[in-house]
Amino acid sequence: MEHRGEIDIDMSFNEYEIRTMLSDYSNENMLNFDIEVLSKEIYKFTNGYPFLVSRICQIIDENILKNKDKAWDEFHIQKAMKILLEENNTLFDDLIKNMENNDKLYEYMYNLLILNIASVFNIDNLEINLGVMFGYLSKNDSNTIVSNKIIRERIYNYLVSKTDSKVMSSYNFKDNFITEDHGLDMEKILLRFQQFMKENYSLRDTKFLERHGVLLFLSFIKPIINGVGFDYKEVQISEERRLDIVIQYNNNKYVIETKIGHGDIAHQKELKQLENYLDIEGLDNGYLLIFNFNKNKKYISERYSIEGKEVFEVRV
Repeated sequence: MEHRGEIDIDMSFNEYEIRTMLSDYSNENMLNFDIEVLSKEIYKFTNGYPFLVSRICQIIDENILKNKDKAWDEFHIQKAMKILLEENNTLFDDLIKNMENNDKLYEYMYNLLILNIASVFNIDNLEINLGVMFGYLSKNDSNTIVSNKIIRERIYNYLVSKTDSKVMSSYNFKDNFITEDHGLDMEKILLRFQQFMKENYSLRDTKFLERHGVLLFLSFIKPIINGVGFDYKEVQISEERRLDIVIQYNNNKYVIETKIGHGDIAHQKELKQLENYLDIEGLDNGYLLIFNFNKNKKYISERYSIEGKEVFEVRV
């Protein structure tokens, strides 16, 4: 008989164990790795999930740097993560099947990741119990979170794939948003998304947009960054229902904070939160996308400077 809670066997790797693996590999192949940076980057995306740690290393070793004549860096890990997120494997196949076949699990994941509704961890909740059993969910303090960024991104990709994007295709043609230095014109992307929202949705769609607005934006940017870049989401567990989207495109990084709210918002707090996150990411420029459901709302854009950071804001 299984006794939940009495024995807690953590099968995940910690950063020290990842460092040891990388050190052994670098010594064996006579390569000079920055072990500290690499282990932190791998752990950041996998949270030590053994299959994902091993698969990232395998992809770099067998696909990206198969000649074993060059030291790994964090961009190789990010490239491996991008390849991993686009492949089929048993872990991801089972994840999608379980969400397809269990409406309540699907709804739970949607509420947690798209609506950003905080969920207190309770193993007696059937959906949480199921998610923990499959390895998709875990506990962070008293909250329930998706167990690592890679599984989280695969769920986001799955949810985005179910969004009808036929109308979007006339708005988000990739070549319109690439800069001369092979980066992204993020301001242009946000303004184009604003135009898409203005021309295709109205106040009659408020309930739909409250539920699906962020997912629409994720669907909008996906074809723009596909092939070159990748994005990952940082779910902020709070009553403010905000989601930070980090996009890595070539050597450029962009942070977009999305916020869903009614009426007046604590705007200075929003800007301060974004400024803090930009500080963490070492960036000077950030973007704020606000979904506004006021009857008299205006589709506007603004620029702000806060603590040396420049923020471009768009309201839809």
